[in-house]
Amino acid sequence: MTILLAIIAGLGLGVILERGDFCFHSALRGVVRRPRRLDLIRAYFLMLLISVPLVQLMRWAGWIDPWIAPLVWRANVIGGLIFGVGMVVASTCITGLFYKLGHGMLGTLAALVTWAIGDIVVYRGPLSGLRETLNSDPLMVDGQSPTLANIFGPTVGALLLVALAVAMAFFLWRSPRNERKPYWSWPLLGVATALFTTVAWLLAQAGGSNYTYGTSHVPTTLFEMAVTGTSPSWWIPVSLLSIIPGAFLAALFTRTLWVRGETAKRYLELAGGGFLMGVGAAISGGCNLGHSLVGVSLLSMGSITTTISMAVGVWLAHWVTTLSRPTESPSSAKYETGTVI
Repeated sequence: MTILLAIIAGLGLGVILERGDFCFHSALRGVVRRPRRLDLIRAYFLMLLISVPLVQLMRWAGWIDPWIAPLVWRANVIGGLIFGVGMVVASTCITGLFYKLGHGMLGTLAALVTWAIGDIVVYRGPLSGLRETLNSDPLMVDGQSPTLANIFGPTVGALLLVALAVAMAFFLWRSPRNERKPYWSWPLLGVATALFTTVAWLLAQAGGSNYTYGTSHVPTTLFEMAVTGTSPSWWIPVSLLSIIPGAFLAALFTRTLWVRGETAKRYLELAGGGFLMGVGAAISGGCNLGHSLVGVSLLSMGSITTTISMAVGVWLAHWVTTLSRPTESPSSAKYETGTVI
């Protein structure tokens, strides 16, 4: 039952990611590009506006009992920065690697291999000591991982949350409803992501998992299974891998499937970026999927800190690349966002 529910959760997310071309790298980098490309960050904000109250309501009702990512600021900041730089090097995010593979971008296989290597190097290899050092002494609040609700107290936390929600809602209200054919518009993408990731919590709970999606430690888990023969918890690995066929089916039925390879330069960029994302996610204990999509909806301060650090890493790396390449050709901009297939 656990594997079946995990497959359903992964397939559904893969369909949504492919139909929305929902790459977190493009969402963050679109904020600093010229001209700005804000549709994906709008979809992300709308997803949060819907999913945060729904997830918190399910917690309050006792329907779910999720694991909350810890706040270990050194690991969150350093890992998030490395991950953000890796996204710019690869011109995609971790979830992008999976749904774009289903979409037909075979070059992501190079990044997935190096991502797995980076994950194992940090958890079981020469960087394991660094990870342990950076993740020592997590901040706790009354024996619990800090959230936006408990770290500031219920009153201040609620006021801060309302202020952020009002600011996001005002920004979205003033935003144009652009067409993104052949992909979903940002309002449809935001609503679909919010509703399905909320339902995924119920699927995970029924499947015996206390978390829905993530990538960190998955390669290490499979490596340890192969070496020691131990049986892992299958929910997150299966749901993650199921994103690929979900994206493939979405691309196939909407005729956006485009099977292609990459140039030698792009293979190197994907491999280098994949490794950095594997290292960064392992250090921070999560990626744009586990932290930004899932953890922020839980109001985890560890996930919020990591997500902000990812954004800073993307913007710093974008600034550096802009200095070395003052103008961005239309073809490269079009390629990186995956707009046309």
